[in-house]
Amino acid sequence: MANHKVTTETAGDSARVTVDGVLWMSISDGHITIRLANDGVYVERDEEVNGITIAPYHPRLAYVAPELRDQMRAELGLQ
Repeated sequence: MANHKVTTETAGDSARVTVDGVLWMSISDGHITIRLANDGVYVERDEEVNGITIAPYHPRLAYVAPELRDQMRAELGLQ
């Protein structure tokens, strides 16, 4: 996520965290809402640890040149 700007905003009992190009998360009244930036954002749930991994793209695309990611995403059926 080092390439993605992270911003935080607070107002009273609410907060919002934005990771540009990946997600935004709002926290208000004890509820957390996470919205993904687009349908290309990769999400994997790990039931054993009750965790979620969120990445800007599928891990299989990590070693693909950015200009080829859309083509590879289509070839891998990730769209």
